[in-house]
Amino acid sequence: MSRPEIARRARRHRDGEPVFSVQWHAQVIALVDLLIADGKIEAEDWSQTLGAELDRRVTDTAMDPDAIYYGAFLSALEQILDRSQFAPRAEVDRREQDWRAAFLNTPHGKPVALAD
Repeated sequence: MSRPEIARRARRHRDGEPVFSVQWHAQVIALVDLLIADGKIEAEDWSQTLGAELDRRVTDTAMDPDAIYYGAFLSALEQILDRSQFAPRAEVDRREQDWRAAFLNTPHGKPVALAD
């Protein structure tokens, strides 16, 4: 599947409603699809990691099913990227702190500039 096809699939609607309740849900799924298609992560590793994360989370029946699923999806992706050293957790945490600092120091209405 090509990258444009993956992007279009993530934007499909059902019954006139968006498939994803928030944009990051579609973005994380599209990112995983691209990483698998490009051979950056293994589909089997992805499946096992996501399954284990879902099993860990489904014990809380009071939680919103979307929150459980997409939280597990993001957590599984972060685990795989850390394990593979493609995006180590320490680097992700550092970049997140950099982004927060840039966001907090950016005047309202101006684009956030993140230093390299």
